[in-house]
Amino acid sequence: MTEEQTIDHHLRQALAHLETALNQSVAAVMNDQALKKEIGKKWEMFLGDFFGYVREKGKQHRINLLGWISFPRLR
Repeated sequence: MTEEQTIDHHLRQALAHLETALNQSVAAVMNDQALKKEIGKKWEMFLGDFFGYVREKGKQHRINLLGWISFPRLR
């Protein structure tokens, strides 16, 4: 497996895990609105950790990882 294929594999796995977490989050809040704030904090923490990690890796290697992504093209 090439490095590019390995990256694709890990990104597909990550997306599958995120879809599962999102589906469970929605289901939990639909069942109990009181969980909205708690689950929202979990997502906030996750996204903060992820973007923080991306920024830190970029600083370490002196590259703008977010610059690789064309945000207007995101759907």
